[in-house]
Amino acid sequence: MHLNFYVLKRLSNSLGSTLQGAVLAESFSQEKDELILGFILGNKENFYIRATLQSDFTALSFPENFARSKRNSADIFAFLIHCKVQSVHQYENERAFHITFKNGAVLLFKMHGNRSNIILIPKGQSPQLFKKKLIIDKNISLTSLERPIDRSEALYLSAPDYHNFYPTFGKLIKAYLGSINFNDLAAKEQWFVLEDLIYKLEHNPFYISYLMGAPVLTLVDYGENTQALSSDPIHALNRFYQVFHTEYFFEKEKNNALQLFSKKISQAKNYMTKTEAQLAKLETATAPNQIADIIMANMHGIPTGVSTVTLFNFYTEEDIEVKLNKSLSPQKNAENYYRKSKNRRIEVDKLTENIINKEAQLSLLQQQKDAIFQVETLKALRSIIKNSGIEPSQSTQEVHLPYKTFNVQGYQVWVGKNAKSNDELTLKHSYKEDLWLHAKDVPGSHVLIKHQAGKNIPVAVIERAAAYAAYYSKRKTDTLVPVIYTPVKYVRKKKGTPPGQVFVAQEKVLMIPSQGPESAS
Repeated sequence: MHLNFYVLKRLSNSLGSTLQGAVLAESFSQEKDELILGFILGNKENFYIRATLQSDFTALSFPENFARSKRNSADIFAFLIHCKVQSVHQYENERAFHITFKNGAVLLFKMHGNRSNIILIPKGQSPQLFKKKLIIDKNISLTSLERPIDRSEALYLSAPDYHNFYPTFGKLIKAYLGSINFNDLAAKEQWFVLEDLIYKLEHNPFYISYLMGAPVLTLVDYGENTQALSSDPIHALNRFYQVFHTEYFFEKEKNNALQLFSKKISQAKNYMTKTEAQLAKLETATAPNQIADIIMANMHGIPTGVSTVTLFNFYTEEDIEVKLNKSLSPQKNAENYYRKSKNRRIEVDKLTENIINKEAQLSLLQQQKDAIFQVETLKALRSIIKNSGIEPSQSTQEVHLPYKTFNVQGYQVWVGKNAKSNDELTLKHSYKEDLWLHAKDVPGSHVLIKHQAGKNIPVAVIERAAAYAAYYSKRKTDTLVPVIYTPVKYVRKKKGTPPGQVFVAQEKVLMIPSQGPESAS
C-alpha cells in the first residue's frame, strides 16, 4: 500500500509544505533504477528524495543525508539544477504527483509498481524519462492523469459498488473490507463504513503490518504484527523502506544466497564421493596390463571363440575370470588390454586432478558461504555473490535458444538440447572455425566451442567441452568415452538424413571421462 493513492496524497501534501521555495541542488543516479534528488530548503537545510524503481521493489524514501559517490555516478535531469520549486500537485484518484518549478518545468512521479517512472516535462519540450525503456511514457498526458469521481450517498445507494466509487483502494484495503464482511452489509451500512474508512485513510497514523510474511505499509490496522507509526508520511515511508529493503529484502536475499551455496557445496561433496569411489574401484581392480600379462602367459591354453576364460593370476596367486573378445585371438585380446592400461593411467590421473580441483572449489565455496552468513549489508552480500561467479542469473538458460550455454576459461561452449536443436546449432548458429565435438558412434548432443579471432583453443577447454559431449550422450555412464572433434567446416549434413545426423570429413579423437555441469571443477 506504500504506493497507494491515499499514501501519495498525504505525502504530496507534506512535500508541498516542505519544498515550497526550495532549490534543486543535485539530481543524479549511482545505482541502477535509483534516482536521488537533493534540495536546499528555505532554511538552508538539505532535503533528499530517493526514488527506488527496481522491478521487484519500488518506493520513495527520504534519507537525512546522502553522500554522493565520486565513481559510477551520473547527473540526471541537469536542466532542473538550481531551479526553484513552485508547488506540488497530487492527481485525483491516481498514483501520481508532480513537482512544478518556477521555470515552468514539471517533474512527474508516476508510481505504478514495476512500471513506475520519473518524468521531466520541460515547458514546451518533449518529456525526458528516467527509465528510458518505458517508452510509452514519452506520450504521457498530464491532463489524462486527473480522474475526478462524483461521490454521494444517493449515487452509491442507487448503484452500491465500491469498486466503481473507490477504484484506488488496492488489494490491502479490499482485503480489509473482506475481513469485516463488507459485502454482507446493507447498502446504507456499506456507505457508513466507506465514509468511516475514508476518514481513517486521511487521518489515521501509518502502520507497518505483515501479510504472507512480507511487510506492508498501511493506513488501516490490518494484518499481522501491526506496528503503529506516526502520522508523518515521510517518517512512515522511511521506516517502511528500512524494514522492507534493508531488513526483509536483505534477509530474504541472504537466505536465498545461503541456500544456493549450500546446494553448490552439497553438489561438490557428492561429486567428490562418486569420483573417489570411481578412483578406488580403478585402483583396486586388477590392472589391464596385468590381465594382458596373464593372457600372454597362458596364450596356448586359451581356446578360440570364447568370451570368458578362467586363468591363474600369478600376481595374486588366485584364479581370475578374464573377459575376451571372442572374435579376436588371445594375442589381440592381450594387445587390447595393454591399450586399456594406457587409458586407465590417463583416467586415474584425470580423476585425481578432478578431486584436487573439487577440494579447492569446495574450500572456496565454504569460505564464501561463511562470508555470506556474516555479511550485514545488501551491497556487500551482492558483491560476494557476484565475485563468486555462481550468481543464479548466470545459470539461467535462454529458453528460446536451441542449446545450453557454458563458459569455460572465457570460451563459450554451446550444447544442443535434442536432435532437432543439434541441427539448428550446427547449421545455423556456428562459424566455420568453431570447434565441433560429438561422442563417437552413439547418439548425443552436438557441442560447439566458439572460435575467438587470433586465438588457439587451449587443450583444457577442448577437454572440458569433450566431457560435456560425453555427458550428453548415450555413453554418459562409460568410464572413458571417445569424443571426436573437428572445425565446423568439416561437418556436413546430407539432404533427407534424420535430425541430428551429420557426416564428418576430418576428425580427431579424444578419450575423456564424462563430466556434466553439476560436476564442473
